[in-house]
Amino acid sequence: MSNPLDNATKAFWVYAPYYTDPEVQARRASVRPDHLKHILTAYEANLISVGGIIFDPKSTETPLGSAMVLRYKTEAEVRAFLEEDIYWKSNIWDKEKLLVLPYLHFVTSPSS
Repeated sequence: MSNPLDNATKAFWVYAPYYTDPEVQARRASVRPDHLKHILTAYEANLISVGGIIFDPKSTETPLGSAMVLRYKTEAEVRAFLEEDIYWKSNIWDKEKLLVLPYLHFVTSPSS
C-alpha cells in the first residue's frame, strides 16, 4: 500500500534579493504587473502560503527583495517556478543570492 504522504507538498521559504544596480527598480516597476499575475496564479492554486516584499530597515521606501513560502513537492519544482517568473527573466532577482530553504510552519496569528 502506498503512503498518502509520498505525494504531499512541502513548504519552502524563499528569499529572492534584488540586484543592486541603479536600474533595478525601474526594471522591477516595468514588469511588476506580469510578476503579480504569475504569483497570483500560484496563490490561487494554493502553491503560495505567504509572499511579499522585504524593505531596507532604514527606509520602507527601498525594497530589497521578495520573500515567500511556497508549497511544492521538491526544491527543483520551487526553482522551476521561480525561473518562470518575469523577475527572474528580467534580472530583478539576484540569481546567485537567491535562497530556497525547507520550512516548517509552526504557528499562525488568528488575525492572519
